[in-house]
Amino acid sequence: MPELTMNKESRLTTVLCDLCGTDEQDLLFVKEGFRHVRCRNCGMVFVNPRLKGHVEVQKITGTGAMGEDRLTSAHIRRIKKELEGMESFRKLNRILEVGAGKGWFLLEASKDGWETWAIEINSIAVQELKAKGLAQVIVQPAESFEAPNNFFDVARAWDVIEHLESPRKAIANIHRALRPGGLLRLSTTNFASLSHWVNGPEWVYFNGADHIHLFEPSTMTRLLEAYGFCKIRIRTKSFNLRRKLYYPEHDLPTGLNILVPFRKLIDETIRFTLYGHQMIVTAKKGHR
Repeated sequence: MPELTMNKESRLTTVLCDLCGTDEQDLLFVKEGFRHVRCRNCGMVFVNPRLKGHVEVQKITGTGAMGEDRLTSAHIRRIKKELEGMESFRKLNRILEVGAGKGWFLLEASKDGWETWAIEINSIAVQELKAKGLAQVIVQPAESFEAPNNFFDVARAWDVIEHLESPRKAIANIHRALRPGGLLRLSTTNFASLSHWVNGPEWVYFNGADHIHLFEPSTMTRLLEAYGFCKIRIRTKSFNLRRKLYYPEHDLPTGLNILVPFRKLIDETIRFTLYGHQMIVTAKKGHR
């Protein structure tokens, strides 16, 4: 991440709510100079103002090149289990991953016989994808990528949507590219999580230069329904106590030490609620 001087207004740009287009917002908190606001109309949480040239930064740094250099056997089993759940959607035999990163998911999908496609703008990640033999890489933002209509059986976007300048445009684009009845699977941080409530603004997932849209189950549902997705299912999982600052980058001490002995118990039970820190979403493109 390039060095940030947060008092230079020339580096920031003011935006409207991406979900509903209004400019009426309430300030929730400021972390390291980034204002996190909630839209009064639809409840969307986002960073405003945000850094100019966000997409250009993602091309060079961002999180596209992060992730494991090698997968553990447990990680491979999780990917295979996810692919098994997608098998019933295999009609055209084409799968798309938006923000494919190092390509581990698509690599396993290709071994299962899927024709794999990737959307990725990070330059290092693009090189990694091609080095793994994943040649069908569209180097365009998720908000504007070009692909045929009704082309894919499945689209996957894992820990991506929070980084996008316009989740609305990306979801509209994914919906267009999926065939009727096709599956969308995505994951993102849950702003309505217990982890956020416990850790406050210093929670590790609040990085205003990178995570510029923060969803809750209600706003995620509203976004997907607006673009014709149906049978939306949201589950959450995980609880953590990590707190972090990014400029300069360093971890902070745990806030509520009294919860540390109970962390695993909370982690095991929170998946039965909508208060886990990770949202996992599935939705289908409706038949029209």
